[in-house]
Amino acid sequence: MYKPDMTSSSMNKISITTLSPKPGVTIWYSKIPEIVRSIFCKTTYHNYRPMVNEIFQKTDFIKPFLSDGEIKTINSFKALKKQIEWISGRYLIKKMIQNIFLKTIALDQITFSYLDKGAPFLTNYPDIPVSLSHSNDYTAVACCENKEQTIGIDIEKIVKKPDAGFLKTAFTKNEILNLKDDACEIFKHWTIKEAYLKYIKKGFNESLHNVEVINNEIFHNKKKINIDVISTSIDDDYVLSLVFD
Repeated sequence: MYKPDMTSSSMNKISITTLSPKPGVTIWYSKIPEIVRSIFCKTTYHNYRPMVNEIFQKTDFIKPFLSDGEIKTINSFKALKKQIEWISGRYLIKKMIQNIFLKTIALDQITFSYLDKGAPFLTNYPDIPVSLSHSNDYTAVACCENKEQTIGIDIEKIVKKPDAGFLKTAFTKNEILNLKDDACEIFKHWTIKEAYLKYIKKGFNESLHNVEVINNEIFHNKKKINIDVISTSIDDDYVLSLVFD
């Protein structure tokens, strides 16, 4: 598994790990509970997973970073877990974009829109390539300084080996034949596939069986795709993958 150069930093009591797999390509990942403790006025979200949704206002945050439209979006979610994950991912990617590109722009002025099939892009700066993902306790974001490039990121928590039903749904027969009988390997290939689906800006609107990941190479409709793929482990419990031009 690829091990890119990485650095760690602290921002508002949030520990952020930076990966630099290639000049101009940056990945940040951080723990959602740390983000929650840093951005909310209240401290009662430590056990947010089984809780129903809340109605948030800008005053619920220590510093404003969400627009009125984004507040409306999070208040439409039916579970607090989804709200917290969405908020944490938006906070991290906005901090990244501000840190690298938009140093003088306030966070609540950095907003996102969506393509027809769900891919996010910066509303006022659509040429800056971005991608984000979350799983369990982690959120991960990525951007690229080369505005001609495209990127896709995915992070997943490694749990027990998926059953045969999942494998048949997620992978082709050819992929299954080439997969090691190991949970880490299976989740690594799954993150590569999902990152690629984000890379082509289709997500699950594209059939999972039209995309094959074999020996870290990607095939789309049986044609090999010439893009870079990196995967790295986090705490031995998560795998993060990025695909980019």
